[in-house]
Amino acid sequence: MIFVTGGAGFIGSNFVLNWLATHDEAVLNFDKLTYAGNLNNLVTVRDNPKHIFVQGDICDTEL
Repeated sequence: MIFVTGGAGFIGSNFVLNWLATHDEAVLNFDKLTYAGNLNNLVTVRDNPKHIFVQGDICDTEL
């Protein structure tokens, strides 16, 4: 499994989509969903079991 931060933004979501299309490894996608993050960028992988999305701030030590 790979860990992607900012995976709901423009660049991050395109990386996630490409990764899932070309690799068998799962993605743990971590994004704060601020102004740049948009889950609509990931609608095609919403039901993909290899895509795990977590909304949060990387500075939050409890996550």
